[in-house]
Amino acid sequence: MKKIAVDIGNSNIVIGVFDNHWKHIWRLPTHKHPDKFDYALKINNLLFEYNIFPEEIEYIIISSVVPELTPTIQNFFHLYSNNTYLFNYQFYDLLEKIKIDNPMEIGTDLVANAYAGYRSYEQPVIIVDFGTALTFTVVNEHGNILGVNIAPGIKTAINTLFEKTSQLDKVSAEFPEQPLGKNTTEAIQNGILIGYEGLVEHMLKVIENYFQKSFKIIFTGGLSHLYDKRISFDKLDKNLTLKGLLSIGDKIYEKNNNSNMTTK
Repeated sequence: MKKIAVDIGNSNIVIGVFDNHWKHIWRLPTHKHPDKFDYALKINNLLFEYNIFPEEIEYIIISSVVPELTPTIQNFFHLYSNNTYLFNYQFYDLLEKIKIDNPMEIGTDLVANAYAGYRSYEQPVIIVDFGTALTFTVVNEHGNILGVNIAPGIKTAINTLFEKTSQLDKVSAEFPEQPLGKNTTEAIQNGILIGYEGLVEHMLKVIENYFQKSFKIIFTGGLSHLYDKRISFDKLDKNLTLKGLLSIGDKIYEKNNNSNMTTK
């Protein structure tokens, strides 16, 4: 049986199909106000193309930080499986080792990251997610989320500079060969990418100094690979959010099945 994890983010909708391993991972650009049939058509075509049928699906777990899109995606997947779950704070009590002070304030993607990250080591971890926002999620040795720091993501910074400044061309997120720009494109790339390198390193140092302990550092998110040889960390896992959602989906599915058996 296949399991599907869906992460609706501000930049991309990531859909992972799991059957003993990740068989498919698709990324669709996020449009907050699309035609309501647009995503249904795109996702349906992907499922059909790769021969994924409703009777093969054990469950579907969805995380969303884009409320405008949530009903559209959720309603579509309900057509595929009655076991379609929208992960939200109401399920946090299933995550025995994830304790959150203000459950309404933290994104479900960060909770999924924390859950997967902690399960990787069963030790204090900091998950650095290089997404639309650059986030630092800190988890202690008991699995409790101690807090989150948030900065604009790398592409967000580049796009903001492009949108707010005249006579600047849009640039790609990649390091130039030399650390000092010889043209406008290189100047922006170095200014932001090297600047963010320092931001990440300093943030990790400040957090570890504050708690007077070392943490396992996990990088995730679409641009995490930019720093895989530039910043010291323990693990790079671009699919960390999907892995967390899958583990959480297993718990929700098990709870629902047990409840159904009890009522019969």
